[in-house]
Amino acid sequence: MAPNKYTFWVAVFWTTIIVFLSFKTPSSEPKLYFENADKIVHFTFYFGFVFLWFRFLLFQKNGIFRNLFVLVLIAIFLGVLIEILQGLLTTTRQPDVWDAVANSFGALMGAIVSYKIVYKS
Repeated sequence: MAPNKYTFWVAVFWTTIIVFLSFKTPSSEPKLYFENADKIVHFTFYFGFVFLWFRFLLFQKNGIFRNLFVLVLIAIFLGVLIEILQGLLTTTRQPDVWDAVANSFGALMGAIVSYKIVYKS
């Protein structure tokens, strides 16, 4: 299956959601059920980021390993950059090293799962 516009726009939408929610003023009512539950959200967002962009890039000529490597680097860079910018550009959010760790771990796991899916047969 060749990459298509649908796959591209889903990945763009997911990336936009990550950026938007990262800078959105958090609601005043805590809705998480346990301490650090937000790390699961961070993991999921960056897992999805790598997984969705990899689906789009799967049939590019650069090769699977190169695409996954570059996607993980971009995801980690994006996650760290957003954490830094939260501290610099907002008054309602603070940078959190553990958020960046969860982002990075999600990106790595997204790459591993993507690779396993491609090479399952």
